[in-house]
Amino acid sequence: EHTIIIADEGASVHYIESCTAPRYSTDSLHSAVVEIFAKPGARVKYTTIQNWSKNVYNLNTKRALVYEDAAVEWVGGSLGSKATMLYPCSWLLGKGASARHLNIASATKGQWKDTGAKIIHGAPYTSSRVISKSIAMSGGRSSYRGLLKIAQGAYGSKAHVQCDALLLDDAAQSDTYPSMHIYEDDVSVMHEATVNRVTDEQLFYLRSRGLTESQSLDLIISGFLDPIAKELPLDYALELNRLIRMEMTGSVG
Repeated sequence: EHTIIIADEGASVHYIESCTAPRYSTDSLHSAVVEIFAKPGARVKYTTIQNWSKNVYNLNTKRALVYEDAAVEWVGGSLGSKATMLYPCSWLLGKGASARHLNIASATKGQWKDTGAKIIHGAPYTSSRVISKSIAMSGGRSSYRGLLKIAQGAYGSKAHVQCDALLLDDAAQSDTYPSMHIYEDDVSVMHEATVNRVTDEQLFYLRSRGLTESQSLDLIISGFLDPIAKELPLDYALELNRLIRMEMTGSVG
């Protein structure tokens, strides 16, 4: 699978895709390539929800070249698969270029989601924002692996990286591997990472309001994912929430 998107000067496009393979009889590989070219003043939004059988190795290469005053936004949901490695990359090559990366990943027993973003600021007054959220349970492992580079001469650049993980039990695992290379003085760079666990107190509070344990957990997960889910088209947001609920109960794959 090889997707090429070229947004001409001043153009705007929202590309939406959905990939699914609920069951395979043997181990399989999905290896996709996505290339985006956002010319001066263009706006590109790339949205994808991927739901793979739990014996699929999901390895992707995604890259965007972003020129002067152009903007690229990556919105992704990574579900299923045995192992996923996904790090969309944005090269900010023109003055005023910007990139936004929003990603959701969930991992259950036997799964490893290694996701993140790579952003290279190569021009002045460029900006980037990364919001990465993951959910893990039953021994699943989620990792954020990111690269942020601000090259010499990219003065006035701003970058913000936010990684949030939600663990649903003691067997789940979450890791963060940020890498930042700053070669310019006049820049603003922020990084924050949080790991939270669903507690008995949270479930008790919601159940005391008349919700079942399953409904309480759904509400906590929905609130955690809301900043990214609201960026999706309505039917995709509903499907994402449904797939995550199924995956958390072992109904997928």
